[in-house]
Order: sequence, then structure tokens, then C-alpha cells
Amino acid sequence: MKKRNFTTGLIALLILTAGCIGPKGYNPVQKREFVLNMKNDALSQLYREKPHTQKLIENAAGYGVFSNINAQILFVGGGGGYGTIIDNQNGTQTYMKMAEAGLALGIGIKDFREIIIFNSPAVLYKFINFGWDLTLSGDAAAKAGSKGGSVGVETDFQSDIVIYQITKNGIALSTSLAGSKYWKDKELNY
Repeated sequence: MKKRNFTTGLIALLILTAGCIGPKGYNPVQKREFVLNMKNDALSQLYREKPHTQKLIENAAGYGVFSNINAQILFVGGGGGYGTIIDNQNGTQTYMKMAEAGLALGIGIKDFREIIIFNSPAVLYKFINFGWDLTLSGDAAAKAGSKGGSVGVETDFQSDIVIYQITKNGIALSTSLAGSKYWKDKELNY
């Protein structure tokens, strides 16, 4: 009986998480504006907390900013989100979606922003067009609005990619090996 309740709770939590992962708006124009506002807010916060990242982003081949919601219960985790990738070489902006699933040791739900810096044009191209990312991460967060704090450490298996995470809301304590899939958003790209 306990196993069934646990499984039901896990499924309900993952469904709740999945329902919160799209940009708000009634049409593509409003949704694109929502994504751009999220991107600008996340970059402003990153630059305040880590001023050196502004030069890193300006000198990179490109960068991406994603809004993610992730839930983890003991050994299973998952989540998803949306964002945009900017190619610094030509100014092209690509709207994208993402989903994540993995093995985790921990518990929690977390709303966070992920800023990905691409130092190689080839890696940027591959990410936009093929979108896989495999990461090992550790996280401790307890935050609600402006109260609380978070620490995120993430190591990417791609040396040409640097990732920063900013926790917006949530509580989580976890270590995970997760696979993420990023893909172009057919609705928001022209």
C-alpha cells in the first residue's frame, strides 16, 4: 500500500511540474515576450551576483537562458522548461523547450534559471540543432521569493559549455545524474 501511495504521489508531483513549464501568453507574440523578459531578469540577476559573467557572455560564441522547474523524489527526478539561445556571431535568437529526467538522490521541487555559455560556435550549432546535454550536478536550495539562499554547482561533460544556475523558488537537496533534451520550439520560432 505504501509503495502504491508513493508511486501515485510521484506521478502527481511530476504532472504538476509538467503543467508549469511553458511560457505564459495567449499567442506566440506574448509567449516570446514572456521568454525575453525571463531572459533579461535572469541575466540581470546573474550579473549582480557574478559580475565577471557579463564579459564571458559578451565574448562567447553564444548563450542560452532557460527557465526550469524540476522535481525529485528519492531516486527519480524530472522536469522541464523553456528558453532562448542567442548566437553572438549573427544575433540569431532561437526559442527552445527542454525536458529532463534522471536518477537522483534527494527530494524537492525547484524553480530555477539556467544560463548556458557556449565558447565554441560548433558546440552552439550542435546544441541548437541536436540539443542533448548530460550533466552531473549537486544542489542545496531553500528559497521563497527573495528569502533564503541557494548553492548550485554543476559540471558539464562538454568543456566548451559553462553553466550557471540561479534558484528562484523551491526547496531541494539532491545529487543527480540527469539527461536533458533541448529542442526548437516550433510555435515560437519564425
